[in-house]
Amino acid sequence: MDNREIDQIRGRIRQLRREKGLTLLDCELLSRGKIRAVVLGAYERGDRSMSLKKVIDIAKLFDVPLIHLIATDLQAEQTQIAGSRHIYDLRALRALAPSEQKIFLSRYLSRIAEQRGDWAGEVISIREADVEAISRLVDSDQINFQAWVTEQKILLVRR
Repeated sequence: MDNREIDQIRGRIRQLRREKGLTLLDCELLSRGKIRAVVLGAYERGDRSMSLKKVIDIAKLFDVPLIHLIATDLQAEQTQIAGSRHIYDLRALRALAPSEQKIFLSRYLSRIAEQRGDWAGEVISIREADVEAISRLVDSDQINFQAWVTEQKILLVRR
């Protein structure tokens, strides 16, 4: 790999972190100390070299395929299009008044978090296909699920 490719990896890491609305300290907490905030910042700036193991750990932290971090620009763009994700703010969801939509979405996202073993998450990303499935179950004359999550400020990023 040349320096340009390494800079692309560093840039993708910073971009993913910012897209998810995470600080460096948030990343340290989400990784349960496996990736320290100062070290992640050094990776992003290019002040420190990354091992393949660390790149894998970072991909797991951000819930993206490893190829998304290490691919060339064109390959990463194609991977991102194929793997469209929605990132939901679990804090905003918990703060909502009780409603059918809140209960349904909370249960659904809890099951996903349980399957992933992610209990401390403040945000969660789900696939476009999952969003479409939820929409088919929740949408009615009174509610449009995708509009509702946007209005309630639960949806942070749609990519």
